[in-house]
Amino acid sequence: MILRGKQNIIPLLAMTVLIIGSISTLYVHANQTTQSTNLETILINHQSFEIQTLFERFSNTTIETDDGMKTGILLSEVLLSTNVNCPTCSSYTIKASDGYQQTVNWDDIQQGILTMEKQTYFPHLAHAFWVQDIVQIEVKE
Repeated sequence: MILRGKQNIIPLLAMTVLIIGSISTLYVHANQTTQSTNLETILINHQSFEIQTLFERFSNTTIETDDGMKTGILLSEVLLSTNVNCPTCSSYTIKASDGYQQTVNWDDIQQGILTMEKQTYFPHLAHAFWVQDIVQIEVKE
């Protein structure tokens, strides 16, 4: 009689472990999807934009850099769409997720692009100004 009880408990324990594993997998997958979506936004002049929406709204432009051809949308068009009061009077601080940042002026912005991978390229500036994994572009008027 005792052996039969053990035979019934083992399948029950196995099913419990499988159910817990399945629920854990679903939970982790749901959190990764949410975090991935959050990484696809960028704060520009105090306004949040999804990268995909920006690329649907603005035309792609290809520029030549010393690191090859780069394709993205013009930073000047993006910033003008956020109602910057005086584009030539402002400075623009581009901030990365790791805290790295660079400040440029309007002349630089007019030559720069933003890529789908959230990178900026300025063909006339040093690579130090090419910010990757951008989370914010702050406008200082």
